[in-house]
Amino acid sequence: MVLRMSNRLVTAIPTLVFILSLLGVPGAFVLAQTDKPLKGVADRYWEAVLKRNPTFATSIGDYRYNDRLEDVSQDGRSQWRSTLEGFLRELTLIPADQLSPDDSFTHELLRKTVEDSLLRIDCLSHYYPLDPLDGFQISFPLILVSQPFRNLNDYRAYLVRLRAFPRQVDDHIANMRAGLALGHVSPTVVIEKCVPQIKTHVVIDPTKSEFYAPLQKSTGLAGPDHSAITAELTTAISAYVVPAYEQLLAFVRDEYLPTCRATVGISAVPNGAKIYENLAYLHTGVRIKSDDIHELGIAEVARLRKEMAKIQQIIGRAGGLDEFIAFMRQDGHNRFDTREELIAAADAILQKTKPHLPKLFGRLPKADCVMKEMEAFRAAASPVAYYNPPPEDGSRPGYYYINTYSPNDRMRFTLEALTYHEAVPGHHLQIALDQENRDLPRFRRYGSFTSYVEGWALYSEKLGYDIGAYTDPLQRYGQLTMEMWRACRLVVDTGMHVKGWTRDQAVEYMVKNTSLARLDIDSEIDRYISWPGQALAYKIGEIRISNLRRQAEKELGSKFDIRAFHDALLAGAAMPIEMLEKRMQSWIASRKN
Repeated sequence: MVLRMSNRLVTAIPTLVFILSLLGVPGAFVLAQTDKPLKGVADRYWEAVLKRNPTFATSIGDYRYNDRLEDVSQDGRSQWRSTLEGFLRELTLIPADQLSPDDSFTHELLRKTVEDSLLRIDCLSHYYPLDPLDGFQISFPLILVSQPFRNLNDYRAYLVRLRAFPRQVDDHIANMRAGLALGHVSPTVVIEKCVPQIKTHVVIDPTKSEFYAPLQKSTGLAGPDHSAITAELTTAISAYVVPAYEQLLAFVRDEYLPTCRATVGISAVPNGAKIYENLAYLHTGVRIKSDDIHELGIAEVARLRKEMAKIQQIIGRAGGLDEFIAFMRQDGHNRFDTREELIAAADAILQKTKPHLPKLFGRLPKADCVMKEMEAFRAAASPVAYYNPPPEDGSRPGYYYINTYSPNDRMRFTLEALTYHEAVPGHHLQIALDQENRDLPRFRRYGSFTSYVEGWALYSEKLGYDIGAYTDPLQRYGQLTMEMWRACRLVVDTGMHVKGWTRDQAVEYMVKNTSLARLDIDSEIDRYISWPGQALAYKIGEIRISNLRRQAEKELGSKFDIRAFHDALLAGAAMPIEMLEKRMQSWIASRKN
């Protein structure tokens, strides 16, 4: 009834409700006031997240904490747990049944977000801060991607961050030593790949450091300011950054690496089976037994092998499917010759796809998505590609990062599906639209539920068929290869972390069933070792999103509109996959009527 009132009456509601409450109208005062406490908790929670994660704040264009690094100490972690528990207590005092449907959903999602954050602390990731994909030895220099250098104050903030790095290294080493004492230590294969990444930043000449790069651009500085910052930056690199990396290198090489374990599964550490169960839940958003996930993966692999065999018949290659898979991997015609060729090919697919997006979406993000070459200091151990979102202030576009390391090992036929996943219509459409949706609380606009985010991106790979792409059988085989890659993840991730598989067993399984380059397979297997449970989210999310589309197509028939379906799917931003299913089923029912 309130929604139908005039604007003048709406402004009088607080007074009206108070009078009604005095007259004994039950719930009247509560109904009008519960939305305000919820907004307050949501806003304060998000503010706490930004303060806790200052480099993340910088990456999204909130520059208030540009001179800070994350507090990774035990005290910082304890304080964060207390803060989260405080938010949970506040949420329990807000009667969700007195909220509007939208606010009730926000309440449920915020509670789930806070509970997941507490569970994540219990998964003890602070004992494992080093990995070759996003360990802190990698994430620290990556502040250069988003750190602004517009004026003198920006450079000053950057210098404070550089000087704070030794303290962060001390705290990480303390966490790793605490983990060692309890039997929580990383696999040898993971840490061995980190050593050369650390060495990269141990330089004699500070001007050769990655951290000197802002001065090479010389933006925002002139005259005396430039000279002063040059001197201070040179000192900061020589006296703070390089010694911190030297200390880390000595600790890893002399103390940590000799104690690392030969096993690769998280189940080998104390309480590892429970940790894996919780990590799998955090990433997939659903409680599924690892045996069931393993069997689902085997079934998906079998289904996709049949589809690959059909492409083999179309191409006309003789022999068994295993031979065909191996041939597609090994044939030099299927690989790139140079990094320039790889970049040009990926960008061509990106540019060709953008004009087709209105066929799939009614809403498109304002931010653009552009190609960016992956930085050399991390490329060797990094995945083939990934997406980096734009900041809130629109100062740069979203980045479709492409790995040009060893281009001769990069496959041509997977590039189209890869671009749909990492750029458009995959990660960029979902993440940029979420960030630009000012109708949602900020914690929702930046939500990161893996099965939703990665499930959408994997689903997006098949959207190429909806825009008339994949016209070449090789590209269709590439799409199947990319989907097979994610199906194999279900098998090898549970295999290594639950069933005691070795790294070699996991590699062999991927080699047998995908035509990915061996370089990518090695990198991917090490990624699954480093991030237990994360790889499960892709296929589980994609299966459930695809099921929602099939349900909508079946129940709506001629009323089905793919643009409206995608807009509804992305309207609420990232959320647990089961919450998405409930929302979309309600949407389908409303469209039927």
